[in-house]
Amino acid sequence: MNKRQYGCDLPFHHMAIQPNGQIRPCCYFRPDEVPDDLNISHPDPFNHPFLKYIRQMMLDDIPVEGCRNCYKDEQVSGRSMRTEVNESLIFGLPLGPERGKIEKLTNIDLAFSNVCNNRCRMCGPWLSTNWYSDAKKLGMDIPRGVVAKNSVIEDYDLSDLRFIKLIGGEPLMEQEKFIKLLNKCTLDKLSILLVTNATLKPNEELFDLFKQCKRVDTHLSIDAYGPINNFLRKGSIWEEIDSNVDWYVANMSDNKQFSVSIDSVVSIYNCNQIDQMIEYKKSKGVYSKFDMVDGPDWMRPRNIPNVHKVELLEIIKSQKEKYNEHIFDLLINELHNEGNAKDFVFHDNRLNTLRNETWQEHNSWLSKCF
Repeated sequence: MNKRQYGCDLPFHHMAIQPNGQIRPCCYFRPDEVPDDLNISHPDPFNHPFLKYIRQMMLDDIPVEGCRNCYKDEQVSGRSMRTEVNESLIFGLPLGPERGKIEKLTNIDLAFSNVCNNRCRMCGPWLSTNWYSDAKKLGMDIPRGVVAKNSVIEDYDLSDLRFIKLIGGEPLMEQEKFIKLLNKCTLDKLSILLVTNATLKPNEELFDLFKQCKRVDTHLSIDAYGPINNFLRKGSIWEEIDSNVDWYVANMSDNKQFSVSIDSVVSIYNCNQIDQMIEYKKSKGVYSKFDMVDGPDWMRPRNIPNVHKVELLEIIKSQKEKYNEHIFDLLINELHNEGNAKDFVFHDNRLNTLRNETWQEHNSWLSKCF
């Protein structure tokens, strides 16, 4: 077990490539601490002076300002991404004395761009091109285009790559780029974590490459059961999502080389309907994961009017007794925070008017609350 107080193995072997082309030492590293020229247009970003500086700080066990999210988590719970990385044999990091000491790129978080076919309620233009039209009408900034040249994919020898986490945008909208990347890797030693909104399936060429990989774990992002998922993840069609889930289960969930999970974000719109998603996931026989929405603030469940929070807590406690999922503890804690119902109503009405849509018929209990 790694006993270092501040050191982390990840910066020696990993880069997190964001949809806008920016590169961070990891996805949890604070973006405001990263120099502008550390991006995919840099001729050699893995050996950028800033990353070398970070690595030396890790070797000297000196705290790094951009890592303070992990330090804060450790103060609260005793654990963080840093401690999990240092203690784990996964994450595609090398074993032996070179781990956390010798610079060797084995692990990347990768978003090819922010190209996406959905415009989820909790998202924005920085992660979805489909959001651009709404963003312009709302006066939001439109992100600059991704730098044309991706030096990591185009110039690097990626034969030592052992782990890719592919995010978006929607990564399966850019399958040719994914195929190009995989053709540079040693597939029988490569593990992939694919995060997709389940609106698309891999084409035949990409699927054949998946079959040659050491491991492929697919995380399907589906927030709610039935039509309300179409509302939360606008661009989705529930019947197509359900059919695609069946395809992924049939083709990519043998529990040896492949696995499939359904990951759901709990927000104010679906916080009383967690049981429906649990039953749906059980019916498909897939792994289940729930996360609490971390933004925008107006979508947090805490914004339910206080007079109805007591009723919701009873609903949640009843569901917790039946299913015993960790999300219920997170939700109970969330509801003990003071919210702002007016803020939710303002933002909800604004988007409903802009998109000419409603959600009330899909969640009658929440409709009663407002």
